[in-house]
Amino acid sequence: MQKFGKNNLDPVIEHEEYLEDGKVFLYSRSGIFYARVYKGEGTRKYIHRSLKTRNLVDARKKAVKFYYEIEFRKEEALPLQQKSFKDVIDEYVKLRQLQHERGTTVTINNSSKQETSIYMLRQIKRVSKFWIEYCGKKAVDKVDNAVLQDYVPWRKDYYHNKPESEWPKNARPNPKDKTLEWEVILAKTVLKFAHERGYRGKTALPDWRFKSKGHIVRPPVAENDLAQLLLYMKGWIKSTDKDPLDAYKKILAEKKISDRQYNRVLLRNYVMILAHSGIRVGEANNLLDSDVIEFRDQKGRKNYMFNVKGKTGSRTVVPLANVVPYVEMVRSGNVLNAQIAHMYVVRGKRKVQNKGDWFFRMADGNKIISLIDMFQELMRRIGKEKNREGQKFTLYSLRHQYAVRMIKKGVPIWDIAKNMGTSVQNIEWYYGKSATPATLATSLGG
Repeated sequence: MQKFGKNNLDPVIEHEEYLEDGKVFLYSRSGIFYARVYKGEGTRKYIHRSLKTRNLVDARKKAVKFYYEIEFRKEEALPLQQKSFKDVIDEYVKLRQLQHERGTTVTINNSSKQETSIYMLRQIKRVSKFWIEYCGKKAVDKVDNAVLQDYVPWRKDYYHNKPESEWPKNARPNPKDKTLEWEVILAKTVLKFAHERGYRGKTALPDWRFKSKGHIVRPPVAENDLAQLLLYMKGWIKSTDKDPLDAYKKILAEKKISDRQYNRVLLRNYVMILAHSGIRVGEANNLLDSDVIEFRDQKGRKNYMFNVKGKTGSRTVVPLANVVPYVEMVRSGNVLNAQIAHMYVVRGKRKVQNKGDWFFRMADGNKIISLIDMFQELMRRIGKEKNREGQKFTLYSLRHQYAVRMIKKGVPIWDIAKNMGTSVQNIEWYYGKSATPATLATSLGG
């Protein structure tokens, strides 16, 4: 029969004894044994744990084991009450969700700051579900190289171990190496997040990484194709019955421009700036007008530097000097943007939700989400939708075009990597084959 205390609510202690010279208090309530251990560190607080047994002999063994586990965690500077990997993933996702809602840049770890778009947030949440199912109950300090390594075969078999009727609508049963690589990187990011908050104590971070068997290289747009695209875009813009190519002089005088024409001019300038700077699409979309700074180089040439914020943190990008006219046309176009954006508000099409003074702005005044469809349509029109291997050109192909161009110019790979916000290894993997023997010989010859 269950016994209760004086208030008739709390079960009374039925058995009690001290173990390990009084350092562990073993007791039972409602027939279940519990252990209590002193936290230490100058406090009078204790940690209680249910031993999940009704057997006294078994309870004594578990209580002693619990005590030495706590002592070990004290020595290793680990949290006395463990956090599961799921707990940390949930905390990390919550931070990224809050960051997205506020539209701010938040420090994720000591080495970088990140912004979270709605697309990145969805991807993080999607992949987190796999990790939670795989090892969510495991203590975060126990997630090591072996756990990461075993994730890959588990993930490859994930959908094949379920009936097809249980697969999500857009399930991909055979994940690509690049997908697995990203998923492992996310887990390591969460572990670093946990480490810097003290959840892993002195436990070293795992250093295993999944390497793709083959590196998928987006095809770079050849320079002659870029020239052909630029020529086509000039006629494409003129077909709107306006000619904004003379640095917007005529349009500025008339104070009038159609939203259709504005978008076409925007795309032309956007494409040329990406191709001459190598910045990522997301970095370009997040540029503020204040991030674009005029300067003069040692040759006295006028140029603009970009203070970008990307997945590798913040950096300053110095583009090729011939980017200047396109930068200035963007700024001239922004003068007219307020008028066009106002038309959208009047028409009730879309509210202007500027959270900053965007450098690239859509006709309605908002931040660019994606121009990929317009770009690929233009590439199709000039017969350059795909390369010889059948790979489709994307806006990221302009970043690759920049890298190839700089390698061929003999610019040191370390300088290219720093300007592009990537590693020397990535430059060598993805673009090294673009350097001809003659180019390398010239560069190595000093």
